[in-house]
Amino acid sequence: MPKEVFSHEPLIHLTFTGIQQQLKKCSKFNLTTKSAINGKKMDMNRIDEVVPAGAREIWEITNKGWDHNFHIHDAAFTVIDKNGELPPLYERGRKDTVFIPNGTTVRLAVDFGSYPDPGTPYMYHCHLLYHEDSGMMGQFVIVEPGTESQVSKEVSKGSHNH
Repeated sequence: MPKEVFSHEPLIHLTFTGIQQQLKKCSKFNLTTKSAINGKKMDMNRIDEVVPAGAREIWEITNKGWDHNFHIHDAAFTVIDKNGELPPLYERGRKDTVFIPNGTTVRLAVDFGSYPDPGTPYMYHCHLLYHEDSGMMGQFVIVEPGTESQVSKEVSKGSHNH
């Protein structure tokens, strides 16, 4: 590896440390062998997370099951760390999917869209087709900042338009 890559390591570490200090909300997700997230299978009529438009949040995903590829719709993120360590160089760019091996906890700095639409849920899920089809998914909505607690966690049947 070129020497200049190593010379940037302290700068990268400070950047990730700064990200962690900037972000207030931390959502936690547990993946297992049950094809569920946080013990819940996908329910098209349930909103699992409510996010203010333009927010940057920490999402912490712990995998206690099979290997998973975790994907978030309508968002981009940076891997802060894996099991408390800086991610490998190839995982330090902006992403929408991250590989999470069994026994790994990953923390992500997630950037969400700036257009609020509480009527349009977006999904996060394991990107392995069998897990996804078996219900390893959740939904979030993007809302006007400051209205998070006013948003219903239920979706009317038939309101999905994507």
